[in-house]
Amino acid sequence: MARNQFGAGVADYVVRPSDGLWGVAPNTVVTFWDSADGGTQHTDLLDAAGTPTTEISTNEYGALPSFAGPDGVTGMWADAGGATRAWVGARIISGGEGGGGGFSSLTRVVASATAPADVRAAATYVCDGIADQVQIQQAIDAARDHGGGVVQLTVGDYNLTAPLSIEGTDDVDVEIGVILWGQGARATMLKGGPGLTSVIHLTKVVRVQLCDIGLDIAGGTHGITSATTNGASSGHRSFWNSAFKNVQINGPWDGSHTGWAINLGSPFRSVFENLEIGGVGNGIRQYSEHADFNPGDCTFNRVFVELVGDNKLAYEIESTTADGVMNQIEFTMCETIANGTGCTGIRLAGAGGWGTSHTHWRGVNLEGFDRLVHVERGSSNTFRLNHVSLRSGASGLTAFTFGADSFNNTVLSTGLLYVTDDCKLYSDANTIEPNSPNRVLDTRVYRDSATLSVGGQLNPAGTTVRRGIIGNTPLNSPKPQPPGMYFPEGWGKYWFAARNKAAAGTGLARIITVGGSATLGYFASNPRTKSWPGLVGAALQSSYGDGGSGFHGVNLSSVLTDAGPYAAWLTAGAAVAQTGTWTQGGSSYGPGATYLYSDVTGATLTFKARGSTVKIYTVTGSGTRPAMLYSIDGGADVSVPQPSGTAAIQTTTITGLSNTEHTIVLKVGTASTGQYLSICGVSGENASGVVVHNVALAGSTSSRWGTEAAASLNAVWNGGTAFPVDLATYSTAPNDASGNVAADTWLTNVLGWIRAVRAAGAAGTGTDIIVAMPHIGTHEGTNNKYWEYSRLIRPLADVYGFALVNWWTLGQNDWNAWNALGYWGNSTTPGAVGTDGVHMSDAGFQAMADTITPYLAS
Repeated sequence: MARNQFGAGVADYVVRPSDGLWGVAPNTVVTFWDSADGGTQHTDLLDAAGTPTTEISTNEYGALPSFAGPDGVTGMWADAGGATRAWVGARIISGGEGGGGGFSSLTRVVASATAPADVRAAATYVCDGIADQVQIQQAIDAARDHGGGVVQLTVGDYNLTAPLSIEGTDDVDVEIGVILWGQGARATMLKGGPGLTSVIHLTKVVRVQLCDIGLDIAGGTHGITSATTNGASSGHRSFWNSAFKNVQINGPWDGSHTGWAINLGSPFRSVFENLEIGGVGNGIRQYSEHADFNPGDCTFNRVFVELVGDNKLAYEIESTTADGVMNQIEFTMCETIANGTGCTGIRLAGAGGWGTSHTHWRGVNLEGFDRLVHVERGSSNTFRLNHVSLRSGASGLTAFTFGADSFNNTVLSTGLLYVTDDCKLYSDANTIEPNSPNRVLDTRVYRDSATLSVGGQLNPAGTTVRRGIIGNTPLNSPKPQPPGMYFPEGWGKYWFAARNKAAAGTGLARIITVGGSATLGYFASNPRTKSWPGLVGAALQSSYGDGGSGFHGVNLSSVLTDAGPYAAWLTAGAAVAQTGTWTQGGSSYGPGATYLYSDVTGATLTFKARGSTVKIYTVTGSGTRPAMLYSIDGGADVSVPQPSGTAAIQTTTITGLSNTEHTIVLKVGTASTGQYLSICGVSGENASGVVVHNVALAGSTSSRWGTEAAASLNAVWNGGTAFPVDLATYSTAPNDASGNVAADTWLTNVLGWIRAVRAAGAAGTGTDIIVAMPHIGTHEGTNNKYWEYSRLIRPLADVYGFALVNWWTLGQNDWNAWNALGYWGNSTTPGAVGTDGVHMSDAGFQAMADTITPYLAS
């Protein structure tokens, strides 16, 4: 046998109560025993240096240092001189690879604000990654026995042979609060074996939280289940005031799963937030078997569900009692995808009449469904829809259906119901009492080339149907808008006209994106293709034609780019290569609002551009300048003179190229000291299609872009009269906020750019504008300017008619929300998930692009 290692864990602290608070107990002598009370002391211990000892002392922080226990002992009772002993498990079990070494550990933390004497100090349990059932259940039961606590799981897969039971008490006046907490939905995974009825089961009166954890139900029936009641005669709810946050549930993805990801009895005042559910048969079910305690006051925020199979349900609310009630169920920014036919978004079914209830949907997208809402049985339900998108399967869809036992239900759409396919607004083939019909009120429908009909008569004698725009909605109308998104009525007419010409092959639809590093593409794996502008451009080009790669500026040179990601970006073909000495110019000139200059004869900058036309932008004037030499794809140098005089932007256009990616080398001609060649960048374009010019500059603030005078060579070259576009997007704000720039100053700069863009539109066909607010993350610090920017810009969207996209709002105004989704970037490994304060991973940029692309492709 061998000795096992103890101590030095995150929970191996000796604690003591002081004035009702917990504090650590430094320099405390701890002995170890084989029993919780009495028993025999373990005296055969080795300290960290390998010296035999009979006791261990905590360090100055109250932590147990690393030490070895007696041969073969995996757990002991620690005695620090208090009223009770605490169980301490070995953190490393001997045996080496293949013999049990390297096990995952499970930490249980039990605490109390009142510090009763019988509460144990924190303890560490060991799980072997093969059969973790007993250890985890022991930790949960220990937390329950002490009135509540936290069971914390470390990184790893935990294999279960039976459902984990989180159990409350029969006493309806006592709530047991248990928190099961992992290290991330993808990092900590509970895996249910074949035949498991569920992975986690809740019973009796319990207040539970499941956080940062994953469930694998490929081999089981359900993910999370609960009893309807606690078994007491009162029929009290089995759980309430609970939270399920940052939870991932994985099904088998092969259509074999027939259960529910979450199947809960009578949840009340509970929150479901940042849930990712995929590969399952059915999504989330709430049901009741007791008339007095039904589902209610629950919120679903950012819940993603993807179903696999035919005739599946995303959500179901059901009561088997005569007077079942569903109260105040709210869905916000949720998305559900059905991979099958005959699927329903939400189904309501009561055994008899339903009392008054409300369901509120805000910013919800359902794709692949045949029905949005189906009321099978029940009455007096109100469905409030605010910006809901419904995309049907191949068989078409009916938005609302009502069964024979449903009456007096109301669908009220105060926002938009958006449909992409042929759709019936409602259908009812059954007879309903004339005095209590179902109603569809004020439903305003937008659609893409879809045939929309009202549907069957709800009841000729008593039905009320009011609607805003049905059946004759113009194409290219805005899509449903969740919080943080605002596209005013009539927005997009210039962009959509240009885009339609691009699709027909008769014109170039031009987009420019002005911003800082969060728009340029920090820290994407490739800022040109994986930034949100790059992803939006690729999506549009796949539908409306390839207009070229757009602007490639010196903003991605080694002079202006962080050294770490620059090397990776150069390898990916995104960065600008250089030879010789180049320096950033002191003025905000030309596309990209900056330039590099050099007086070193033969110094080069190398760009990549795709398209049949290449344009080179240089700064001329202000003294004698050497010629610019350019070569394309290794060809001979071509000399282009650079005039002196007043500062100006010179555009050198090369046509007749193949529509492929070209390598353009720009070189300083013969120069004397002080004779500078100044370069802004290169763009690649085609005659038709969509082109995106991402002119963003890392570190830039609004002042860099907001000078609208033509002579300034600033805003006019970034969407204005000298560089006009059909769609201009402005997203400069984080660096202003971190620099404590006053809100009025920021707004003045934004309006300067907008005026320049509008002037360009007035001279031609017109320009649509989007002002976008990147997620500020933690970049702002404590300046609290970002909310002021958001507050001031929103009213101006109506005055100036521009659209507004606020990713900070979409990210819940909190860094942690996007961190849980893996959206923050990694400066060391571009594209990978990290913990950057303001820059995105590839996944984060994809999420940003996904929010804006549908509005441009409608």
